Amino acid sequence: MFQSRSIQLLCLVISLVSHCAYSQPSAHSQNPVYSSNPVYNQETVYSQKTVYNEQLASLYEQGNVKLNAWLSHASSDIAVHEQVTLNIEVMTDTWFTQGTKVHRVEVDNAVVLPISSFAVNSTVRIDGKVYSSQLWEIVLYPLQSGEYLIPPVALEVGVKQGRNSVEGIVMTKALSFDVHKPSVNMMPDRKWLTGKEAKIEEKWTFISQNEQSQSLEGKLKVGDAITREITLSAQDTISMLLPEVVVRPDTSENEFLFYRESTKYNDSEQRGVRQAQSFEKVTYIVNSAGDVTIPAIHIFWWDSESQTEKKLILPEQRLDVSHTFTSLLKEYKVEISVSIGFLLLLALGCVSFYRFVKTQPNNKWVSLARATYNKDIVLYETAVYQILLVHFQRRVLAVNQESVEGIGLIWQRYQKSVMREQLASGDCSRFLLVKTLLTLLMSARARATHIG
Repeated sequence: MFQSRSIQLLCLVISLVSHCAYSQPSAHSQNPVYSSNPVYNQETVYSQKTVYNEQLASLYEQGNVKLNAWLSHASSDIAVHEQVTLNIEVMTDTWFTQGTKVHRVEVDNAVVLPISSFAVNSTVRIDGKVYSSQLWEIVLYPLQSGEYLIPPVALEVGVKQGRNSVEGIVMTKALSFDVHKPSVNMMPDRKWLTGKEAKIEEKWTFISQNEQSQSLEGKLKVGDAITREITLSAQDTISMLLPEVVVRPDTSENEFLFYRESTKYNDSEQRGVRQAQSFEKVTYIVNSAGDVTIPAIHIFWWDSESQTEKKLILPEQRLDVSHTFTSLLKEYKVEISVSIGFLLLLALGCVSFYRFVKTQPNNKWVSLARATYNKDIVLYETAVYQILLVHFQRRVLAVNQESVEGIGLIWQRYQKSVMREQLASGDCSRFLLVKTLLTLLMSARARATHIG
C-alpha cells in the first residue's frame, strides 16, 4: 500500500516538472483574435499530426484520459461586453510527458484574449483514482447581441503509458451561448461599459503665466490653461472596451480651445481578476471672459455582478474668467473704435465752436446762446428779433415794407403774450427761453408763407 502511494506521488511530481518545462500555448495564439467571420478548417488544424492517435483514443475511452470544456460568466444572462471564460480541463491518470499546446480559438464578433502561458495544475480524485489535471482558461468578450458559437478546440497532449509516451490531439465539444443588450443606453453614441467595480476619478491643474495650482477656485484669466486628467477603471473587462471619456464639447470655441494630449491604457490581472484602466489627459485654454462651463460627463455602467445599470458622473465645472488688457481690447475692439471716433468728433466740434465764439462775439446766434445761458432778457430779445428778421426775409426772398410790417406784427403779438410777461417778471427758465424762440420762429414761418 505504501509503495503504491509513493509511486502515485512520484508520478505527480514528474507531471508537474514536465508541465513547467513544456506546457505552453500554441505560438499563433499569442495575440488577441478579432474575428468577424471565423472559418474552422479541420485539415489546417491537423496538418502536422494525425487527427486522433489510436492509443490516445483507447486511453480516452477507458477513462485514463479525460477532457472537459465549459463556460463560466458572472450572470445567467450574458450582456454585451461581459467577460466569458472558456474552461478546458484535460486529465490523465499518469502524468503529462510534454507541454500541452492549445490551438487558436476564433469566435465571430468577439474579442478573444491570448491564452495564458501556463495552465492551472492540480490533482483530482475521481472514483478513487488520482488524475493529474491541467486547466486552461480562454477569456473572450462578445461585441454585440445574438447567438455565439465556440467551435471545437484542439489540444496537443502527451501522456505516459507504461514505458512509452502517447501523443496525439484531443478535441473539445462545440459550445454556444446567447448575448443580449440589457440597457437601451448601450448605443454607439453613448458612453457605456460592462464589468464590475467601475470607478472614475479626475484631477484638475490650473496653469497660468505666474503660478500653478491644483484648484480651480482661483481667478482665471483669458489665455490660462486647465489640464484635466481622468482615470477610468473597471474589473472583468479590457481597456479596449472602455469608452472614451472626454470628447470635444459642443460649445463654441469662443469659450475655450480643446486639446487632447494623451490617452493611455493598461490591463492587469491579479489573482484571476482582470483590471482595465484608461488614462486620458486633455487641456482647455480659456478663450473668452465671463461664465465658462465645462459640461458634465455621464458614463452608463452595466454591473455584470448585480445585473443592474449604474452611472458614473463627473460634475460640470463653472469657471469665472476675467479679461486681460489684450483680451479686453480684442473683445470690444469695435465698441472702443466707435467710442474713440465719437469722442474725437465731439472734441473737434467743441474746438470749432470755441473758435467761432471767439472770432465772432457779436453773432446773433452766439448772442442768443449767451443770453439764454445768463438769462439776459434784453440781449435775448435783441438776438431773437435779428434771427426772426433774417429768417422772415429768407422766406419771402425780398426785403420790403410788407416784410418789415410782418415782423412788426409778430413782435407786437409777442409783446402782449403771456410768455413776454413771464420773461419780464424775471422768473423764467432756460427751457422757457428756448420754447419762446421756437414759437416765434414758427409764427414767422407761417406769416412768410402767407405773404409769399
